[in-house]
Amino acid sequence: MTSSLPEIAVVTDSTADIPPELAARHHITVVPAVLTINGQSYLDGRGFDRQALYASMDDMKDLPTTATPSPGVFEAAYRTLIDQGVKHILSIHVSGKLSGMLNAVHQAASAVGTCIYPLDSGQVSLGLGFQALELAQQAAQGASLQQLLGMTTELRNKVRTVAGIDSLDFLRRSGRVSWLRAEIGIRLRLRVILEVVDGDVLRRSIARTRRQVLQKLVEEAQSWQPLRRLAILHSGIPSLADELLSSLASATRETPFAVDVTTVIGAHVGPRSVGLAGLIQ
Repeated sequence: MTSSLPEIAVVTDSTADIPPELAARHHITVVPAVLTINGQSYLDGRGFDRQALYASMDDMKDLPTTATPSPGVFEAAYRTLIDQGVKHILSIHVSGKLSGMLNAVHQAASAVGTCIYPLDSGQVSLGLGFQALELAQQAAQGASLQQLLGMTTELRNKVRTVAGIDSLDFLRRSGRVSWLRAEIGIRLRLRVILEVVDGDVLRRSIARTRRQVLQKLVEEAQSWQPLRRLAILHSGIPSLADELLSSLASATRETPFAVDVTTVIGAHVGPRSVGLAGLIQ
């Protein structure tokens, strides 16, 4: 086995939004989801300009669509790790209530064997990514399989994910909220603060301006104290994300960072949305 690889590896999918350098540092295998734009399919984040996509979404008649990788893609990732000497694989993914990703994972795990442990994070973006990072760090430090599996429920209970959606029209068109609720929001020109809890997308509050959205997000992060990890999430608005990052620079034990969310998420929430993911100590 390659000396730098732990005997227990972590696999996740690209909706985890883990920055590539962090995934590489912690030996996390990230399987890309699929995005289809104007009939052309791409691996998540590859082959198209993310900023250009967000800039064009307002004028799109047909929004980009998303798809899960095939079971064969996951199976290939597992077998590569096993060939490198990995003994057990924790495969943790976007909530099964929001995606069919776990169905493909379970099929691949059945084909490979009992060394694969599919896990539902109950989350998306870095609500998922932080769980994967914690498991990978603990595995590298020598935690046993039983210890890692025992951590999963605690980690799931300690993550928080909220987002201010700039336009409900994208969620309406993607089918993620009811048509009636979306139409009301559009008519009143309201921005909605949503939270992901156990895989359910819940409406927390409303805001009329982006400034109100930022204030509500700051208050949300402050209510999560003490925080171990924090990330600012955004879809194509880096300047606003940096402003929020500056406001929350001292809110967490580890240095917070900002990520432009994967377009597989952005296809549903639309451009100009901003949010937070946190891991409570």
